[in-house]
Amino acid sequence: MKHCIYLIFFLLSVSCQRNTGTINLDQQIQQLHNKGLFNGAIIVTDGGNTILSKGFGYANFEAQAPFNTHTSMDTGSITKTFTALAMMILADSKEIDLNTPVCSFIQEFPYGSVTIQHLLEQTSGIVSDDYVFERAQKGVTITNSVFLDFLVNDTPSLEFTPGSEYMYNGYNYRLLAILIETISEGSYEDFIRMNMAEPLDLENWFLRPARSMDLPSNRAFGYSKTEDSLIAFGSEDFEGFYGDCNLFFSTEDLSKWSKSFFENFIYPVDKLNQALRKKSKLSEFNILHWYKLTDHEKYHFTGDWKGFYAMVHYDIDRNRSIVYLTNTNMPHWLRPALVRNINQFLDNGQLPSWNYPESLELTNKEIIGDYQLKKEQTIHIIENDSLLKINTNNKTVRLFKLSSNIYYAPAIDLWVWFARDDKKNLKIHCSSIYELTEGIKNSGHQGP
Repeated sequence: MKHCIYLIFFLLSVSCQRNTGTINLDQQIQQLHNKGLFNGAIIVTDGGNTILSKGFGYANFEAQAPFNTHTSMDTGSITKTFTALAMMILADSKEIDLNTPVCSFIQEFPYGSVTIQHLLEQTSGIVSDDYVFERAQKGVTITNSVFLDFLVNDTPSLEFTPGSEYMYNGYNYRLLAILIETISEGSYEDFIRMNMAEPLDLENWFLRPARSMDLPSNRAFGYSKTEDSLIAFGSEDFEGFYGDCNLFFSTEDLSKWSKSFFENFIYPVDKLNQALRKKSKLSEFNILHWYKLTDHEKYHFTGDWKGFYAMVHYDIDRNRSIVYLTNTNMPHWLRPALVRNINQFLDNGQLPSWNYPESLELTNKEIIGDYQLKKEQTIHIIENDSLLKINTNNKTVRLFKLSSNIYYAPAIDLWVWFARDDKKNLKIHCSSIYELTEGIKNSGHQGP
């Protein structure tokens, strides 16, 4: 009897701790919202329990329409994760080897050495999609066929030998959408609906119409921030392409999507696990276009477009999912930090402080050099042909400057900023959804 009483007391204690923690997490997000740092919706699940499911602020500020977990939003590149799994499902059902050349299915495709796997892994070497945007006729809908026609008619040289380098490029996933339609003999939208949306009961998703005037009014609108004011982004018009972007989802939809990788499976578990673990040697992406930054079964991906930012993270080992959508140009430093801090809270009940970069303007010459991090890790920043690159964990990838003191390496999903210590030594901060590490520039490489 005594043991039973102790057990009941222990379970009640754990329950109370979780309830208290839920309130604290809710309050933390509310504080971020009150400071103008988070506007959108978030769903956090852990071990089968919903820890937080709530919207904060407005989806449409002009109409004062609330942003809730059922609000549909342009989720940008999150679309790629649907396209990748669609291609895998189709290849599996048709017994297609991913090393098959694209031209085997799209006869007019001019690059015989580019395979399906090259498209999936973003290693095809096909010219950037800016090639089309800079040349396409204005006021005419740009479709996937337009992108294919430019390749067929112009045959621009490949940027590199297929499979030798990584280059993030929407072109690859528009071509995958064309492949899906060619092989399935149906529309991309119908394939997503029948194989993913309906089995998972995704209720708020849609493929955007080409004309902006046909977009539903109850969607989320994207905004940029100028000091204390918000400016609405206009939706692009004549945008009839898809595969890499242009699927709209709600937070609820993407929470279901994330959990389909550890429950409610829509693809055979053994094949799914194999695909999730199949990681490119040239980036931190797996074949399904999820980042895999650790040796554990943890995955995530993001979408970023005109004020919108979407994050989907899931931890298969813990049956954990963190999904959030925002529409007010969320600060860069907060994007990985929100997932990182929530994970730490779920692990130990503590929410770390929010570390953010100071205002600092540096030249490329000042930041180039070697940095010694903790855990005996070294990071190298170099400049090659006027392009910044960062080398870490034996990978050298592009590093893009986003603002005065924020840099981003999309191939490895690493956010970087700098500071100076009391002795004016240059310090580096490397932020991912798993950790925030600091280091100092090696002597002999100090900026002025």
